[in-house]
Amino acid sequence: MYYNGTRIFLVSFFVSLLTSVVVCAVFFFVLPFAGRGADKVVPDVIGSNQEQARVIAESRDLLLVVGGQEENEEVPPNLICRQTPLPGSVVKNRSTITVFLSKGSSQIVLPDLRGEGLSEATVRLTELGLNIGEVKSEENAEIQKDRIISTIPAAGTKVRRGEKIAVILSRGVQTAEVPRCIGKSFSSAKRIIESSGFVVGNVRYEVSTEFNVGIVMSQNPAAGRQASKGSAVDLVVATVLE
Repeated sequence: MYYNGTRIFLVSFFVSLLTSVVVCAVFFFVLPFAGRGADKVVPDVIGSNQEQARVIAESRDLLLVVGGQEENEEVPPNLICRQTPLPGSVVKNRSTITVFLSKGSSQIVLPDLRGEGLSEATVRLTELGLNIGEVKSEENAEIQKDRIISTIPAAGTKVRRGEKIAVILSRGVQTAEVPRCIGKSFSSAKRIIESSGFVVGNVRYEVSTEFNVGIVMSQNPAAGRQASKGSAVDLVVATVLE
């Protein structure tokens, strides 16, 4: 009886020991490799920077490579704007995720160059990746000569890099000496004013004992003053009571 009991004990002991060894071997050697061979779900790394995306990929036993850069209107520069395979795709263990970094938007908001010189504006536009296009000029009483009045397209417009921007420069205001019209007939005064580069402004008739009918008694601006070409000269013409 004693011999059989010992034998049963030893058999049970060795069976238990063998079972434990097998379980440990499966746990330490088989399961890790089995897990590594499983399919993986591709994570969403769009909007992440390159280092963040690499950490996320490696945590899933996946590889990350940068496929290049491309313009993107929504994702800020140096962040991932596109990836392949797409997020949620199922891939094999150690598969590669190819990502593309954003270069930012290809569109630029055109700055307000009003009042700037041509050389200064050229530098600003060049720094933004834009070019100076056609340069026009026109008279302007508000903007100093050789300064920018406006641009085409207008300030605030979204434009693409490399686009040419036309600018309109101020020629300032051309002035001339106001001619003397006092003592002239209205028709002569009108001719003199227009030939000098001005226009006849308000004409008022007043009774006068000093001047004959139809003769200019006064004017504004006064004769000899400098005034902008194209501006008006107001006249007061003599008349009589009816």
